[in-house]
Amino acid sequence: MPPGAAVVRALVLVAAVQAPQVQAQQGSPSGTPSGLILGRVVDAGSGRPLPGAIVSLLGAGPVSPRAITNAGGQFVFRKLPKGRFTLLATRPGYVDGAYGRRQPGGSTGSIELDDGQRVGDIVITMWHRAAIAGTLTDEAGEPLIGATVRLLERRYTAGHRRFLPSGTATTDDRGIYRFSALAPGDYIVGFVAHQTSLPPEVSALMRNPPPPSDTKGQEIMRERFSLGLMGQEVQVGSTVRQIDSSAVPPISNDAAAAVFVYPTVFYPNSPTAARAAVITLESGQERDSVDLSLHPVRASRVSGAVVGPDGPAGTISVHLFPATMDDVSELETAATMTDGNGIFTLTGVIAGQYEIKVARIPRPPAPAPGTNMVTTIQVGGTMMMGMSSSIDGPGPAPVPPIPDDPALYADTSINVGESNVDNVIVTLLRGASVSGHVEFDGATDRPDALALSRVPIVLERVDSRTASMPGIGGLQSAPAGRIDETGAFKTYTQPTGRYLIRIGGAPSGGWTVKSVIAEGRDISETPFDLGASDLKNVVVTFTDRPTKLTGLAHTKDGTPDPDALVVVFPTDPAGWTDFGVAPRRLRSARPLKNGTYTITGLPAGDYYVAAISEDAFSSWQSPDVLAELSRSATQVRIIDGDAHTQDLVRSGSDK
Repeated sequence: MPPGAAVVRALVLVAAVQAPQVQAQQGSPSGTPSGLILGRVVDAGSGRPLPGAIVSLLGAGPVSPRAITNAGGQFVFRKLPKGRFTLLATRPGYVDGAYGRRQPGGSTGSIELDDGQRVGDIVITMWHRAAIAGTLTDEAGEPLIGATVRLLERRYTAGHRRFLPSGTATTDDRGIYRFSALAPGDYIVGFVAHQTSLPPEVSALMRNPPPPSDTKGQEIMRERFSLGLMGQEVQVGSTVRQIDSSAVPPISNDAAAAVFVYPTVFYPNSPTAARAAVITLESGQERDSVDLSLHPVRASRVSGAVVGPDGPAGTISVHLFPATMDDVSELETAATMTDGNGIFTLTGVIAGQYEIKVARIPRPPAPAPGTNMVTTIQVGGTMMMGMSSSIDGPGPAPVPPIPDDPALYADTSINVGESNVDNVIVTLLRGASVSGHVEFDGATDRPDALALSRVPIVLERVDSRTASMPGIGGLQSAPAGRIDETGAFKTYTQPTGRYLIRIGGAPSGGWTVKSVIAEGRDISETPFDLGASDLKNVVVTFTDRPTKLTGLAHTKDGTPDPDALVVVFPTDPAGWTDFGVAPRRLRSARPLKNGTYTITGLPAGDYYVAAISEDAFSSWQSPDVLAELSRSATQVRIIDGDAHTQDLVRSGSDK
């Protein structure tokens, strides 16, 4: 018997023995928690039970108890107190499942137990992972070995359909690549051309790393890291070109010689994602023969200088992106660094329209030695700076203040033909920031300065793309702003564009975000244009009396409908797009087993609310789907600080 098998067998036997004990609700005279949840885990495609799945119970305390399903796919949790619980399931080869989930990555339901209540009809569905495989060959039909193939998944973000990076695969010695462990969904596959070069002095620095005391050298090393450089280095004229010998045609050391590169190709044979074939994967599906063939094309050089307010901008990274993204998340085409005089050279650029993006972000001051470590947290699709617990101190310290030095950005459009493009001047401009103060509407004690300093304030692009801060392989988000001890806040500067203000949480003590007002508008829900001037006097208000929308989702005969998904969206169609990745006015909730649902924290205003089938409206945030739902949805008005009750019958239900 293998190690641990006896333990697994014992847990399975316990679940099997306890299964017949499920009864109607009954209390526990001794006062000992006696609630029970019994269920089973099944395969989505066949409905067969899945033994060996690990089911975790969240909400039972600081440590989540786990159970392993038996041969019949059953699990059981006993001695549970009154409360609300969530069930998550994992199993090798399957997408993570959860109670109430109707599709991979869909919404999760919860179970609310009374004292001594026993629930015995829980079913968790899991989807078998899928795979895509194919070959990558060159113009002679020979396999390209060790080359990188990219996978992008189609999703709806901020009301737009986009293909987002979902992983990379490397070809083996036969030129074969394989993406495994994929969730069912829509994908495209492609080889994305990317050329990187460096000034010789920067390349030499990598061979002889600077000591920690060399501040300038260390700064250059960090900037170089942002290029995500890989492969061998070859001297070509005045630049050092980074090459991957398996995915780059033969090159000449002669700077005057023509340069050929393999261009971007999406399956089956498209230069753009817009014309790529969408591969739809079902649960457990294996899709083979997704083959790509690369043929070299002549490329050009783009060179010039980056100039800032104080003159040439030396040793700063320069990134090149296609001007038209074709609904694809930012995929970088080329990258380099300027030399000490601000001169840059981008090599291997194929004919087309591009944007040169440059960013110089002031680095936040480091925390005091021996106190805290700077970390990052994620709110929606935005990565933000935060603080972890102290290494040897009593607890977390305030986030370091934002540097006074302005962030500098450039976004320069160029058109590349069959000849080189030289003498391009990229001018760095100062971005704009948002500042203001926080207020509290309620009787609860105001949070202390430490709690406030840990509330991130983020400028988020309304189209869900990251701000123009180039980083490893694409565009990244700037660090989050912070609130100081006086209640004043300020964000990092960002380039011009349309934004929303996002508050990455709220201080403890029952406070929630009520509004973010600037010039009479709530810019946490209504996009604003950030120009060249700072936006000041913004007021962030927290309240201890959040709005609440509650009700019962039921069938036409009044039976509770826990399988429905309750969705809320504004009545104004202008709010159906460009709402960022964490919209305040587009929300959803799963009802409990008794059909009741609750959505808190909606901003005051007019909304549509509907109960839908999530599998039938999987992309419910799409503007087209919202337009369809609005024709049968119920209209409600939410007022600050009030609760509204609205019962619902699932759309399209014939029950």
